[in-house]
Amino acid sequence: MNSRSIPLLPLAVLALLVALSYWLSQFAQVSDPRLLARLRHDPDLVVENFSAKKLNLAGDVQYTVNALRMMHFPDDDSSKLERVVFTALEPGQPKLTATAPFGELVRRDGTGDEVLMSGGVVVQSEASEKFPALQLTTPRLTILPDKNIARSTDGVLLTSPASRLTAQRFELNNLTRTVVFERVNATYQRAK
Repeated sequence: MNSRSIPLLPLAVLALLVALSYWLSQFAQVSDPRLLARLRHDPDLVVENFSAKKLNLAGDVQYTVNALRMMHFPDDDSSKLERVVFTALEPGQPKLTATAPFGELVRRDGTGDEVLMSGGVVVQSEASEKFPALQLTTPRLTILPDKNIARSTDGVLLTSPASRLTAQRFELNNLTRTVVFERVNATYQRAK
């Protein structure tokens, strides 16, 4: 046997391992930056002075959502809002406005979109011939705009010129102008 000959079997095994490692590394790497962004919770869109309107079938504005800033996140298709204002503009109904420092637009399959507001929400309705002006305050509010429903389970304070009401939870239907409260404590003052 020649003392200069190199055994070929260990070299062949080494070459096979290098080729296999390269082949596996091609499958393990994600080369598309859009796919990488979907794996992280990073915004793909930032809009300053955001404004959106929803129209009904007649072309009337049903509601608006405005915010100082909107950031969209592609991984869960959510949008974060800063200094958000939601305004319901149902024809024939007094304007209803909800404001909050923070908000989120969430898409729900099958149930419609939701507007989640937090940080101290103030809901105000204009006075009408039938109803006085009202103000609701709550820490958090969930709005289902397509159903004209707003609700909270985090406590609420309702004030009007003649009354004050606190409750643990509430649900407001903007179409029927009804509010359902649970665990209520109310004070009513007679007009003088």
